[in-house]
Amino acid sequence: MALISEIGKRLLKAREELEDNKLDALLITNPKNLLYFTGKDTGRALIMRNDAVLWVKELYRDLYSEIYSNAGYEFDLRIYEEGTIKNLINKSKIKRVGVENMGISEFNRLAGEVKKELVHCKIPETLRAIKSGYEIELIKRSANMAKMGMKKAYETVKEGIKELDAVSKIEYEIRICGSETPPFGEGMLLASGASGADVHAHAGTKRICLGSLVVVDLGARYQGYYSDMTRTLAVGKLGKKEGELLEFVENLELETIDRVEVGTKASELHRFVEKSMEKKGYKFYHSTGHGVGLNVHEIPNIGPKSEDVLKGGMVFTIEPGIYIPGKFGIRFEDMVLLQKNRIELLTR
Repeated sequence: MALISEIGKRLLKAREELEDNKLDALLITNPKNLLYFTGKDTGRALIMRNDAVLWVKELYRDLYSEIYSNAGYEFDLRIYEEGTIKNLINKSKIKRVGVENMGISEFNRLAGEVKKELVHCKIPETLRAIKSGYEIELIKRSANMAKMGMKKAYETVKEGIKELDAVSKIEYEIRICGSETPPFGEGMLLASGASGADVHAHAGTKRICLGSLVVVDLGARYQGYYSDMTRTLAVGKLGKKEGELLEFVENLELETIDRVEVGTKASELHRFVEKSMEKKGYKFYHSTGHGVGLNVHEIPNIGPKSEDVLKGGMVFTIEPGIYIPGKFGIRFEDMVLLQKNRIELLTR
């Protein structure tokens, strides 16, 4: 099973990070990080220098036996009972435990139970930012579903159709193509006319008018991996200003993608977009892009204060947009796979 081999590679990288960060163990509780390391999004996991333990409820041990009972599965599977995790940690020779980003109250509760040094870390998220060949294939499948959904959007978004009716047809297409959920879990974004100036506008009951711009932001999910893309569709003939800005934003997206290479600071890409907008007389209201994987938004963050540096194996979006309250919005977004010597657009 390819997944078992993939989990083994991820554990190896996690242990290298433990070594580099002078940690003895890594406690995993976040469902997406559990999915990444264990193959399923349930339970609690402790990754140590030489061992790995996964605690699950008895029900899930039986439900997911195909994975958990595989001879190559590296986790020691145990049934979860109250206190078992803290007891193992407290009785072990572990001194420093890496924990994921969590709230203050949860951290304090854990610190009260575990008599070891707890260290906030981003090891899971950092590892997830660099996609393996296995992950890239899944993301490409997800992106292809998104492209089929966008093809349907071009066929569906016409004068007179209600926004919600258009969404129902587009999301249906994405689901029959194999997406495990509606786009982004809560559904796709579709906004026409003045509603398009709301960056996260969902569809309403109004009808799409001739001469309007329609922002369509959608994606899919395949074996846990998301995709994300946006187009701004013109319904009928546009006014001169709208037509010029539509062309400007799409060209800016492609120009920004042309600047992507290994070693580029994410914040520099954002500044390029921001300055280009300012020269045109507009303000940029959101980040230039974000990583995509087991979450729709993950590392790298391509924003003004980001400290992320682009690396080979990263998959992320580039999505400049212009928003004029009371009038319209325009956004174009594509997923970029950055390889060592080239880039690949996954949604074009």
